[in-house]
Amino acid sequence: MNYDKNIGKIFDDRYRINRVVGEGGMAVVYEATDLSSGKRVAVKMLKESISDNTQALRRFINESKAVAMLNHPNIVKIVDVSVKTEHKFIVMEYIKGITLRDYMNKKVKLGWQEATAFIAQILQALDHAHMKGVIHRDIKPQNIMVMEGGIIKVADFGIAKIPNAETVTMVDHAVGTIYYISPEQAKGKKIDARSDLYSLGVMFYEMVAGQLPFMAESSYAIMHMHINDAPKPPKEHVPQLPLGVEQIILCAMEKEPNKRYQSASQMHRHILRIQQDPTLIFQRQTPPRTPTAEVAIQRTTRNTDTSDKEETSVKTVRKPTPTPTKPAKPKNPTGASAHGNRTEKGSSAAVKRKGAPVYVPFSVVIVICVAFLLLAAVGFFVIFQVLYHAKMSEFYTAFTQAFQNLHDIITLRTGMKFL
Repeated sequence: MNYDKNIGKIFDDRYRINRVVGEGGMAVVYEATDLSSGKRVAVKMLKESISDNTQALRRFINESKAVAMLNHPNIVKIVDVSVKTEHKFIVMEYIKGITLRDYMNKKVKLGWQEATAFIAQILQALDHAHMKGVIHRDIKPQNIMVMEGGIIKVADFGIAKIPNAETVTMVDHAVGTIYYISPEQAKGKKIDARSDLYSLGVMFYEMVAGQLPFMAESSYAIMHMHINDAPKPPKEHVPQLPLGVEQIILCAMEKEPNKRYQSASQMHRHILRIQQDPTLIFQRQTPPRTPTAEVAIQRTTRNTDTSDKEETSVKTVRKPTPTPTKPAKPKNPTGASAHGNRTEKGSSAAVKRKGAPVYVPFSVVIVICVAFLLLAAVGFFVIFQVLYHAKMSEFYTAFTQAFQNLHDIITLRTGMKFL
């Protein structure tokens, strides 16, 4: 169809169409001039062939509502909406750039530093949207705009899930989505913000590996792989990829949402950490019981030298570096390790956890009490002896002195002397 026919026309007495920028499955995007401000804008116009399609129109209106709720530098802004006339269109800020899909096609494979820079911006946009209750549901390179200077803009909220609105289905929408669909989406189950994170993980995988994690001849086969198959670790495609980056990707692509990142902000924090120190390796402890609790990184099969398998509050370790040898601590006779937090292999002795109450057997209490009483009795006897002998000594001294005085008096008076 010839979309150039609208060039030069003015819609709503305000927007003059300048040129065709691009075409999608449902709409045509024009560059236009806002005559009220003189600024360039992008006019996304629903194709005439489907303008009477109820589903297409609902999706079109849904996009305008979703983006109208959002205000973030990494999300394309909505300026105006017009759906009451013959020509139905959304007016958006004009983005001078190309889609991430075009950018990836040119470069084939992105360096992990550039990829994480892009992913970090998308995560900030998604975090803002999720906080507003908006779930994009169609994260893919075609819906990400790359501007000059590497600035990212998230676009096309056409099938977004928004609060208190009728959900728009995903039947027969833009080609390419099936490659980034989350397992719960593929199974037709209820989705939440973690579904966007899965799609972003797939996109992250493709950016650094130069290929998608799942490829097949049919859409059904690809959906089946998303639901059941584990992706090949991206380091097998890019050996020099930092292990921490691979862990982030695989954690975002977990099949079960509860094992995935639980929020965009959580994944963003890990991206920032790996950007600051590419040698970081993430670990997990026990999985959380609540979906809002912190979930960390799924460790790769190659990182099996430590015993912890999962982490809830984020824990990072650095690659081992030579350290001075410390004197060995004596073995604990109970069989506990030097760290005091786990028993030696094969030992039946229980290890006291830090902060746990200590229980003393009753027999030990009896022995301690008897010993204390005996010690008190001995002490009392010793003190009595000391005091007794001290009194006897004073009595003997006084008696001797009195006898001597009496002897002196008798001698002086009588001249008699006692033997």
